[in-house]
Amino acid sequence: MRSVRSRLFGMLILFIILPYFLSVFIIYSNTKTSVEEHEVEKSREELKESGVVLERYFRDMISLPYSLYNDPDVLRVFEKGLKGDPEDSFKRSIKIVSVTRPDIRQFRFYFTRDQEAMTVYRSKFSAPKIQEHILEDPIFKKLYESERNYLIQDPHRIENATNAAIIPESDETEVLTIHHKVKNILTGEFLGFLSMDLDVDSYGSMIHHLSDTGVDRVALLDEEGTIIYSSGKGETFKHQASPDELLLKEKLGGELEGWKLVKIIPKDALFKDVNEAAYSNILLGIGVVTLGVIMVIVISHIITKPIIHLSEKVRSIEGGNLDIDFTTSRKDELGHLEEHMDEMMYRINQHIDREYKLEIESRTNQFRALKSQVNPHFLFNALQTIGAVALRSNGKDVYRLITSLSKMTRYSLHADQWVTVKDELSYIEAYLSLQKERFGGGIQVAIKVEEEVLPAAIPSMILQPLVENYFKHSYEEGYEHSTLTIQGKRKGEGITFIVHNTGSTMTTEKLERIKASLHKKGPVTSGIGLKNIYERLQLNFHNEAAFDIDRMEGKGFRVTMTLPFQEER
Repeated sequence: MRSVRSRLFGMLILFIILPYFLSVFIIYSNTKTSVEEHEVEKSREELKESGVVLERYFRDMISLPYSLYNDPDVLRVFEKGLKGDPEDSFKRSIKIVSVTRPDIRQFRFYFTRDQEAMTVYRSKFSAPKIQEHILEDPIFKKLYESERNYLIQDPHRIENATNAAIIPESDETEVLTIHHKVKNILTGEFLGFLSMDLDVDSYGSMIHHLSDTGVDRVALLDEEGTIIYSSGKGETFKHQASPDELLLKEKLGGELEGWKLVKIIPKDALFKDVNEAAYSNILLGIGVVTLGVIMVIVISHIITKPIIHLSEKVRSIEGGNLDIDFTTSRKDELGHLEEHMDEMMYRINQHIDREYKLEIESRTNQFRALKSQVNPHFLFNALQTIGAVALRSNGKDVYRLITSLSKMTRYSLHADQWVTVKDELSYIEAYLSLQKERFGGGIQVAIKVEEEVLPAAIPSMILQPLVENYFKHSYEEGYEHSTLTIQGKRKGEGITFIVHNTGSTMTTEKLERIKASLHKKGPVTSGIGLKNIYERLQLNFHNEAAFDIDRMEGKGFRVTMTLPFQEER
């Protein structure tokens, strides 16, 4: 026998500890999922916005040389060489651009006419230098042979491209170079090259802010996967995320077609606050459990001690000692119980003979009643035995009917449980099999239930009463040629059942009375089966279920039920 103390400890674990830690786990899981979804959505939006800004910036940078070509002074130098600019109009135009665009660290010009190259660094112009073999440079050779008019070179340290020595050694700026091929728009004649060194930080600031936690990493990759910018300078950027990281990508378009922004977020950093909250809740739970154990020990000592004494007295009575003193000074429920037990023992001692005889007679009657009961398993086995005998005697119809009756009997024992639609229809078919044998083969029934509805879970005996009503109010009332139809369809997240017959109907007034009785509390005189179905639907599904009846314009009777689709329980 389990003691009260052990039960108290069991209740503590069952009703305090387990629910608490289960709630902590559920809250942690839900919060973790919510945080992850929020962070992913937020990061995707930020990547998308930064991608738009980058596309606009590089479009402006790539389009900038075209605005220079429209300047007659600049175009004249490309066509006639630096000697064709005696008034230095070309230098003034370039200087204005250099001053207004500080993110362009260096301009480099190559003029095909005189095979001269010149560098502009912070508005300072180098002296022109002859470069006869510039097309032997792989980058310029690739651009010259390409159908495109520009080429983006990977980031590198700024350098004196024409050996002009105008860039100080202290300048270690990392730049991204955009090379342009200059042509005469009308003739298509190749005029030279224009290269611009962009400070990596000029577009890096558009990316770096995406690394808001300091531990996640963001990078801009070109179409070949080369790193154009990375938030973790000096670190190797991994293109693939580990199982403990989230990887987000945003593809770019326009002039950056094939490029992508990549962000890698460590899950440890993402769920840091969630984990800390979970640890705090666990520590709080340990404190609650400790206090609970102390509370149970104190309560068990105060409450269970008199219960144990009372239990010892009861054991003495069980041993045959009826002269037990139940005198007590307690004024609570236990004291009240002991007083009544003392009174009870007095009455028992006064009427022992009569009570003993009545007990013997009562037990005899109980035994007789018990013997008269039929065990359900014995009933099923007996029906199977009878069916086997009928089968051996070539009584196939008898065997079929006994099998149907056995199915119905077994199913009816689980009338308060949930079943699948398939099981409910199987029960209805067994019921119809018996009814067809009773009334002959004239019964017309059509069952049209979709396959995807069959595994759904519904309350047992929710459709069968409607079939029984058909026989009671239609077939047995003289409508032998009527048809009973059972339909089941899946509609979104719900199921709709329609059960109707083409036989008997009812007046509009009676239909309204039955509809009103569905919502009426207390017993009703008509529509009892329909009210029972309606109340069971409300009990199991509340307002998620719908129930409607109509008279089909005087041509029959129809019941429509709509309930949520649920998997088999």
